[in-house]
Amino acid sequence: MPNPAFQVAYVIDRRNDILWFLALPFAAVLFAVFAQQNLPGGALVGVTLWITVPHFMLTGVRLYGTPEEYSRWRDRLVWSPVLLIGLAFVLIKYAPLTLVLLILLWDHQHSFMQQHGFARIYDRKAGAGSLSTKNFDLAFNWIFFGNMLIVSPLFSTIWVSMLHQWRIPIGAESVEMIQSVSWVITAVYGLVYVAHAVYCVRQGHSLNPLKYLFLLASYFLWYYTSFTSEYLMVYAVAHRIMHGVQYNVMIYYFNKHLSERNPEHPSLLRYLAQPQNIVVGILLCVACTIVWVVLTEGHLRDLGFGFVGFGGNFDLFSFSLISSVAMIHYWFDAFIWKTRQPEIQKGL
Repeated sequence: MPNPAFQVAYVIDRRNDILWFLALPFAAVLFAVFAQQNLPGGALVGVTLWITVPHFMLTGVRLYGTPEEYSRWRDRLVWSPVLLIGLAFVLIKYAPLTLVLLILLWDHQHSFMQQHGFARIYDRKAGAGSLSTKNFDLAFNWIFFGNMLIVSPLFSTIWVSMLHQWRIPIGAESVEMIQSVSWVITAVYGLVYVAHAVYCVRQGHSLNPLKYLFLLASYFLWYYTSFTSEYLMVYAVAHRIMHGVQYNVMIYYFNKHLSERNPEHPSLLRYLAQPQNIVVGILLCVACTIVWVVLTEGHLRDLGFGFVGFGGNFDLFSFSLISSVAMIHYWFDAFIWKTRQPEIQKGL
């Protein structure tokens, strides 16, 4: 009996998927637009702070608070932070613009790769797509996200300005040509992507419609905020809400599934995943956020005990700290969420 053309499966379950993966991007856009019009800039920064820091923290708690995870990745977990922190402090001193670009580009790649990962989970759980579908999905995210960075008014203003700062001459005609080529490539690949889906169905493979609805919701958020607002903070707030909340929800249920399937497995996250302990998890997130604010606002100027004097350069220390944590998070996420790994599949 041939497979049905459409096979529905959820990342978590019906209610949670609708709430966190399909509806959240639209709610995040509405909140970001409302906040930009009615809240001061500091409040917008606070929104991203209270969401971003906990999702950084949960990565660390999962890896360092779970013996099985720590033993599997021990060398990377020990040496990666040392090397990345050192890299951040060297770059901030000798090549600060390079550090800014590294963080910016890595953050963008990290963002769309998270959505790619969720898309792969949708297909894996539904048994949908062919062996090559993952490659088509990956190319889709690279091309469509890259197109947004090139053609949207918000980001094109940024990269054109940076080229001028680097004394690379680029005129209006050149910008229009680059953007036109980007649109053509994106449109052509969009047709290729649809053709691949049709091919899969004709070859007897199912499609999970929720994957495509999820990608549509995600790219609506990115394209809408980058095309309709001149303020980077509107994009940042909407994106951080979607990215951070979806990550936090995923890691909560991932660990919950692991603990349910192996109750004897020792883990701090297993404790936090229990519904009666959710308040403890929230308080832990609050505490980490407060510590983060203290470190990056410059209230601990004597942290070096005289051996490391931050003084007037504390802003550089703060940016280096933020950059270090961000790079560590990006690097860890690059290898701890491979859905083809049996250990990861146990938590899905």
